[in-house]
Amino acid sequence: MTSLHKPSSTRDYVISILIAAGLFIVFFAYLSVRRGYFFDAPPTADILYVPNKALAGVGTLMIAFTFLIGPLTRYCKGFGSALQIRKELGIVGAFIIIAHGIASYFLVPNKLPRDRFDAANNEFIWGLIGIGLLVFLFVISFQKMIKLIGAAKWWFLQRWGLRLVILATVMHVVPMKWDGWVKWFVEGGKVTPELARPLMPSAGILVSLFVAWVIVVRLYESVFLFKNPGLSSKEIASDPNLIAKGRTFFLASFWIMVVMQIILLTRWTGQ
Repeated sequence: MTSLHKPSSTRDYVISILIAAGLFIVFFAYLSVRRGYFFDAPPTADILYVPNKALAGVGTLMIAFTFLIGPLTRYCKGFGSALQIRKELGIVGAFIIIAHGIASYFLVPNKLPRDRFDAANNEFIWGLIGIGLLVFLFVISFQKMIKLIGAAKWWFLQRWGLRLVILATVMHVVPMKWDGWVKWFVEGGKVTPELARPLMPSAGILVSLFVAWVIVVRLYESVFLFKNPGLSSKEIASDPNLIAKGRTFFLASFWIMVVMQIILLTRWTGQ
C-alpha cells in the first residue's frame, strides 16, 4: 500500500493534472450553459467569473477525492492503484484552490469587491484558513521535511490537516451559499443578464452534496469502524467483518447521494 509520503512521480502529476483539466472542462461548460456566457460577461459580472467558479469546484473535488481514496480502496476492488496518485491529487488540488483564492481577490472585483475581504467576513476568514493549511501541507510534503518531522508526526499532520481543510471549506462555502440554495430549491429563480438558466442547480450545491457524502463516509468509519479516532486504518483492512460493514454503508450512502443529485438536477425539469 502506497502512503502519502512516497516520492513524487511525474507520471502521477500528469494523471492528476489531466483529471483536473477534465473536471475544469465539465465545470466550465456547465457554468457557461447555466449563466449564458463564456468570457463575454455582462457589465455587472467579470470576464473571469465563470472560470474562477470552475476553479473552486475543481479544487474542492480534488481535495475531496484525496479524502475519499482511503475508503474507495478499502471497499471497492480495482481501485488500489488510486493510492499511487493520492499525494499528487492533493497537491494539484491545493494549487487550484490557491489560484481560486488569488483570482477571487484580484480578478473579479464586480462580483467580489475588495471590501468583502476583511476580518468581519467569516467566509473570507475560513477561506484564508483553508488556503493557509493547504500551503502548510504542501510545504511539509517534501521528503526532506518528512525526515525532519518524522514519519509518524508527519502522517498525523497530514491526516488531521486534511480534515481541517475540509472543515474550512465547508465553513467557507455553506454559510455563504445556504440561503440561496434553499431559495432556489423552494422557488427556483429568474432569468437575469448574469443567469440565463436559473432553474439549473448551481455547481456549488452539487459539489457540496458530494463533499457531504465523503464527510459522512469518513465520520462513519471513525465512529463505528475505527478503534481509535481514525489515526490508522489497519483494523479495517485486517477484519473482514469491518470491511463488510464499511462496504455496505459506503455503497448505500453513495446511491443515496446519487439519488439526491438526480433530484437536484431534475427539480425544475419542465418548468
